[in-house]
Amino acid sequence: MTTPEGAARIAALCQAHGVQVCVDDLQLIVAGASGRVVMRVCPQGQDCGIIGVYWTSARADNASFVDAAQGLARMGVRVPRILRYRDEGNGCGTCLVEDMGKTDLLGLKEALSDIRFSAYCSAIEAVRVLHSITPDWPLQPPFDADMYRWEQGYFAEHFLGRHLGLSPQDFMSMPAASVVAEELAALPRVPVHRDFQSQNIMLRNGTAYLIDFQGMRYGLAEYDLASLVFDPYMSLNMQQCDELLAACERIYGKPTDFCIFYACALQRLMQALGAYANIGYNQHKDWYLNMIPNGVRALKAVASRTPEESFAYPLAQWLLNHV
Repeated sequence: MTTPEGAARIAALCQAHGVQVCVDDLQLIVAGASGRVVMRVCPQGQDCGIIGVYWTSARADNASFVDAAQGLARMGVRVPRILRYRDEGNGCGTCLVEDMGKTDLLGLKEALSDIRFSAYCSAIEAVRVLHSITPDWPLQPPFDADMYRWEQGYFAEHFLGRHLGLSPQDFMSMPAASVVAEELAALPRVPVHRDFQSQNIMLRNGTAYLIDFQGMRYGLAEYDLASLVFDPYMSLNMQQCDELLAACERIYGKPTDFCIFYACALQRLMQALGAYANIGYNQHKDWYLNMIPNGVRALKAVASRTPEESFAYPLAQWLLNHV
């Protein structure tokens, strides 16, 4: 069992770090199918500013977390500090990380609009720095046509096939889907977070810090920004999305290329819907299934806004008519 093993490893590393704790002093935050266990260290019930993370080789990107955290911090990206690390062998590891608190961007969903907008702007500023760096550590395989096609296939299999009862093969054989993958893959790439959504943005005193960045790879900045703006967890209305797009333009100092932006948004939302159906049905997690309507609304909104001159327009029209 990953969780008990992870708790024992985290407690042992805390002891080596000079923090006297036992397994009962650890509060579970996340334990998922990815092979990662994340726990808050609370000796005698008191937070001590430390998060423990244990991972297995269940996902190829798990072992990238420490290198990415250290590299991002070194290059001025706001991320939690690595306090201690231990290689457990066989692709497994344990680390202690600076605790950024308990408030993530999702926790501000019902907050006053100016407070939420300020947090969004801080997150955009943080990811802009990430998009500008040249990493000197290994990243995950970059976004290329095959990866975009993998996302489409994930969507086709789990959402179109399992959830809607449509033919995944019919979708994947459409030229419109291949065109989007090929066109996005041909564009210049920058380092991207890969999962830039509200649960992966922590807020301390109103300042955003990025977490869960182990999936970093080269891709398109628009993919990260679309992930944030059209995050189904937050389910923003279109006026709020437009306000965030204006903030992106201000912070990046350039206008948005909507042909690229909405193509990335289609890709991201297809990937998200595939994940909601896959995890929801196969792991029996209703929370993910309950997110499907939000994801569909976002996908339809993006498809309806995709410009006619965009290479993604034929795919957007298919999605509008079938999803």
